[in-house]
Amino acid sequence: MGHPSRTLRDVHRISGRLAAAGVLWGLLVAALGCASLEPMEPLGVNLVDLEVQDITLFEATLLAKIRVSNPNPDPLQFTGGSLRLLLDDRKIGTAMTSQAFAVAGFSSTVIDMTVHVNTASVITRIPALLEQDSLSYGVRGALYSQGSFGTHKHVVERSGSLDLGSLGEGDPAAAPSPTS
Repeated sequence: MGHPSRTLRDVHRISGRLAAAGVLWGLLVAALGCASLEPMEPLGVNLVDLEVQDITLFEATLLAKIRVSNPNPDPLQFTGGSLRLLLDDRKIGTAMTSQAFAVAGFSSTVIDMTVHVNTASVITRIPALLEQDSLSYGVRGALYSQGSFGTHKHVVERSGSLDLGSLGEGDPAAAPSPTS
């Protein structure tokens, strides 16, 4: 059997080496992680189209076509998302999808999202909306992608306005003007 103080010294030496190895390992992982976690440019979203699928007294179901743009070099794999549709800065419905989709780097794709709208809420706002010269609209929410470190939430927002005063006059200014 060895000398007790020598064994204790060996344990301290080994634990010191393990601690140093752990610190080095942590620094290496952090350095590699930081290299792959460069700040991303925010994703772009645009409301492309809305199609009525079903309408009842209390709820309308729409199909929203949403363009998702990736201004980053790496492709992104999404697992779904949820967006609030806004009319004059008030929520009129929520667009959702659980379908997986991908957007290549420096590219965009159009996805379908189901929207449920409270029919009564929209109908009661129509008279006030028709009295306005312009109408603001927007989408706000999150898309979720999968990466090396799990699920990542991408907060997205896009707004625009529609000039109601020149609708039907053939004026190009009547086209929606998106803003971010």
